[in-house]
Amino acid sequence: MRINRALAMLGYGSRRKVEQLVTSGKVSVNGTVVRDLATRVELERDTIAVAGETLPKRPSPRLLAFYKPKGVLSTWKDEKGRRCLIDFFPQRRRLIAVGRLDRRSEGLILLTTDGELAHSLMHPSSRVQRTYELLVQPEMKRADWMRIARGVMLTDGPVFPLGGEILHRRGDTALLRITIAEGRNRELRRLMESLGYDVLRLKRVAFGGIDLGKLKPGETRELDSHEMTLLRKQLIPTRQH
Repeated sequence: MRINRALAMLGYGSRRKVEQLVTSGKVSVNGTVVRDLATRVELERDTIAVAGETLPKRPSPRLLAFYKPKGVLSTWKDEKGRRCLIDFFPQRRRLIAVGRLDRRSEGLILLTTDGELAHSLMHPSSRVQRTYELLVQPEMKRADWMRIARGVMLTDGPVFPLGGEILHRRGDTALLRITIAEGRNRELRRLMESLGYDVLRLKRVAFGGIDLGKLKPGETRELDSHEMTLLRKQLIPTRQH
């Protein structure tokens, strides 16, 4: 395979980032610096080094489910010193976060060392399903719920939920469950704001068929082989493209 694809698979960042590593002369194969992105390598046989660090021979990719707490950024560092992913994974080991959540939101984020998998999961064409629970105020009107089901136009395009239900109504609030197949910035918050609702709580409970399960805020678990297979099967068309 090409050197840039190999580095992406090993978790060295996005395709653009690994291309920069190669063209800047920071990558060597069998002791020789390579700058050509078309350089082909075999992970089982060739010795690859990045910035002087020799890579292990095709390590098994890791895939984790993480419950991001409310108030934590979905980035690895923050210039203002706010809590972010590195506070939970100080030994990052090339983990890539899949499916960002804004600071006020909580719930499931996937983490992987497989850069190609991360790229496929985040690519808009993958249409990976994401399910959220939202506590909104005031209580959801039937007419507005029907509008949401039909689709609502936002400034950056329409939102068409794949499914949803009102889990319960309590006082002047309603707990909603909504599934969408894209991850635009603050998409569901903006959807609710456009209809006059405040979002008191937003939690992602599933991503690509992987459920949050019994995880508590700040907890992590390794995905089992069944879950990894389930996730990868959804991406076969995208990864072939």
